Amino acid sequence: MEQSMTQRMAGSLLVLTLFLIAGCGQELQKENDALKAQVKTAQEENASLKGKLQSLEADKNTLSTSIEGLQKQVAELEKSLEAARKAATAPKPPAAKPAPKAPAPTPPPAPKPK
Repeated sequence: MEQSMTQRMAGSLLVLTLFLIAGCGQELQKENDALKAQVKTAQEENASLKGKLQSLEADKNTLSTSIEGLQKQVAELEKSLEAARKAATAPKPPAAKPAPKAPAPTPPPAPKPK
């Protein structure tokens, strides 16, 4: 009788263990599927972010080129402005006096009527 009791307990323990393993297996499968979905979502977001990053880098390069061009224009305008200021503040040479006009010839006296 002891052996049959021991066999029953061992059999029950085996069945219980199988139920636990089967139950855990389903939970593990569900968890695994959830993790796979999270990985897929993360990969999609990563691809999207990489595309946005490339777009932003292109925009940055375009803006950097524009900034360089504008800086050159500003430098040229500053040089022109400085030259204009120097020209405006430079002492002007005295204006040459115009040559005196020669007196207009006097007309000969008109003949007297007789």
